[in-house]
Amino acid sequence: MVKKTVQKEVKITTHHSGVQNMEWVFQFWAWQLLFWSVYRYFFHLPETVDEFIVKPLVFVLPVLLYVWKKEKRSLTSIGITGKHIWTSLGIGCGFGLLFAGEAVIANILKYGGLTIQPSATVVQYGIPLMFALSLATACSEELLSRGFFFSRLFEISHNLVNAVVMSTFLFVAFHIPILLTSLRFQGTTLVLFFMTSFVLGFANSIIYHKTKSLVAPILIHFFWNMTVAVFL
Repeated sequence: MVKKTVQKEVKITTHHSGVQNMEWVFQFWAWQLLFWSVYRYFFHLPETVDEFIVKPLVFVLPVLLYVWKKEKRSLTSIGITGKHIWTSLGIGCGFGLLFAGEAVIANILKYGGLTIQPSATVVQYGIPLMFALSLATACSEELLSRGFFFSRLFEISHNLVNAVVMSTFLFVAFHIPILLTSLRFQGTTLVLFFMTSFVLGFANSIIYHKTKSLVAPILIHFFWNMTVAVFL
């Protein structure tokens, strides 16, 4: 009887510890979303500043400091690794092209035929700098959303589906400030943006879980960014 009581107490303690840890993950996310939203609302700086300076400071630096200082873990715990690099490159390029095809189909559904609509960023900066911007975006957002949020939620919950769904919603929510302050999509474009962003986040979480590396998710995200810039 005593043994069963002790085991029950241990289970309850572990459960509450997991809840507290998960709550901390959501608090971490909320603070970052708040800072990002305030920045997007009050500052309208060039996209080069957003992607090369602000996102690394708001999205990447807090994660690195937390992993190094608080968790005292290596960067491999957030997917920064060279293991299975060729496999990850192949998966990233393959699924990246698949998602690019999805965006082309969305373009055809939206306009009734394939219509190239380069974003203002492409027109302003040109393709080479747009490549760099897209890659920077993919690196910072994947490190935060897949490398950190998904991996920690999965470690706490031990439930792949819950971790994938929760981290994907957190990922999609980070796009709301730019939708309200810059892109201002409406109607079908807005619906397609949310749907494809959710599919992207969901798929990248699964792929990250399988590869334990950010290489494939970053490549997929990069292909997706470039396709959106040209076709949506």
